[in-house]
Amino acid sequence: MQIMKDHTFSSLVRLNIGGKKFCTTIDTLTQDEPDSMLAAMFRGRLTVSEDPDKGYVFIDRDGKHFRHILNCLRDGVVPTLTDAGYSELTREAEYYQLLRESILF
Repeated sequence: MQIMKDHTFSSLVRLNIGGKKFCTTIDTLTQDEPDSMLAAMFRGRLTVSEDPDKGYVFIDRDGKHFRHILNCLRDGVVPTLTDAGYSELTREAEYYQLLRESILF
């Protein structure tokens, strides 16, 4: 495990969320939710697990709704989902400590 202190805020980051792969910037993960778990991970306040051969930061969660979380962090839009889907998305947003009202319904 290593702390991601050497990355700049515009750096690309590759994520493996429960086997699903995502690519984004550290800025996207940290700028609007500075107290979130994602911000803590990529601003060096939490230790992260990174696969040194493949360069992915691994988060042991179901990746089903992470694309929705990532898109909401990018543009503030929450997708239209079923009630069960909203419930699952809310649970994931809470896990990542995302407090934005547009994510937490």
